[in-house]
Amino acid sequence: MQKYRILITLGLALTLNLFSASLLRADSISLTDLGVDNAQGSVSVGFSVVINEMAPLMEALQNGGQYEVRCSGKLYKRRLGFWDAFLSEAAYSCQISSKPIARECVVTDQRGSHTFDFAGLQDELNRFWSRLTLPMGSWDVIERGQAYRVVLTFSVTRTNVPGWVSKPLFFVSWDLVPEVVYVLDFDF
Repeated sequence: MQKYRILITLGLALTLNLFSASLLRADSISLTDLGVDNAQGSVSVGFSVVINEMAPLMEALQNGGQYEVRCSGKLYKRRLGFWDAFLSEAAYSCQISSKPIARECVVTDQRGSHTFDFAGLQDELNRFWSRLTLPMGSWDVIERGQAYRVVLTFSVTRTNVPGWVSKPLFFVSWDLVPEVVYVLDFDF
């Protein structure tokens, strides 16, 4: 009986530790500089991905984690008393992995594949992820005197968790940044 109590206590402590670690990592990477622009006749949502605290990402990369940075945006026309009218959507995706022996990080998105040293990784990634844009379609859908809403969903998820680990531990989040929703309301 005493053995079961010890095992249960250790299991609960481990579970609490896993959940508290994921909560601490929630603000380590975030979005900033959210804005809407008319870029050559199309609606463009601009943002920057910023690493506020490098330690959780560096630890994850050194442990062999492969992650996907994903930001999906939706543009709505706000309406009083009704659901907002959906206008368009776009997404940005970026894969990030490491070569721990070479002390390098490989980042791949639609612009290509880039390799950064661990030494100045925070500055390099902040520069690489600054001033990103999501093209949301033609500016013709925006009417004067109307209210609009942009909803951005941001997450950093681990992509290389083996099934034999993730299935029995379904209650554990392997994400570096769980899904966060940013909302920007604007009038034109």
